Amino acid sequence: MEFSSKKDLFFKLSAPLLIDGGNKTFAIDKYTNKKCYMLSARELSITWASDPLCWSWKPLPHSRFSKGVELIMIWWLEIYGKINTRMLSKNTTYGAYLVIKLANRAFGLDLLPSEVSIEVGDYKSMRETYLRGNELEKQDMERDFMEHKIDGSSDCEAEECILHMRDDGWLEVELGEFYCDGNDREVKMSFKEVKGEHLKGGLLVEGIEIRPKH
Repeated sequence: MEFSSKKDLFFKLSAPLLIDGGNKTFAIDKYTNKKCYMLSARELSITWASDPLCWSWKPLPHSRFSKGVELIMIWWLEIYGKINTRMLSKNTTYGAYLVIKLANRAFGLDLLPSEVSIEVGDYKSMRETYLRGNELEKQDMERDFMEHKIDGSSDCEAEECILHMRDDGWLEVELGEFYCDGNDREVKMSFKEVKGEHLKGGLLVEGIEIRPKH
């Protein structure tokens, strides 16, 4: 990378750069000066991802990676990712986010809540979320989650358990957060819905982004 000054270098590093054969991106968060990474769908462990009847690997519009993956049809949905804390900035609270889109033909993804989790050493967080896209559905979800919170069946905050629109046009769902203290640990991230026996399809997966919480 060519740069004329430290300011110019920082500006260039604040935009995601493809690394590791184009399967990851690296950037410096311009608000916190901390490291950010995104793992492409190729870097994730997706159940039955090699079965063309279940998943289709192809270029996705407006993706930073050469290929993403679209869910054709499946009933057992599991997506796992991992990253070592040595790659991240020390003394920083990070969030992990599954970056997705919902195809027009999407079906079966919002009938039951999906389970998201983060695990680092002895620490583990787990909660539920729905894959729904439009504003009306978000309002319905917020009402449902608040009702669940009142009756004690869920400790999930409504604003944290819905899809959020990103500046790049994709959607994201937060998998959880963790604190990076500088020790050598593996961060395990997951998104799954395996309790329902109904078919699901139309989920486009770009990857998982790990970035500092502001």
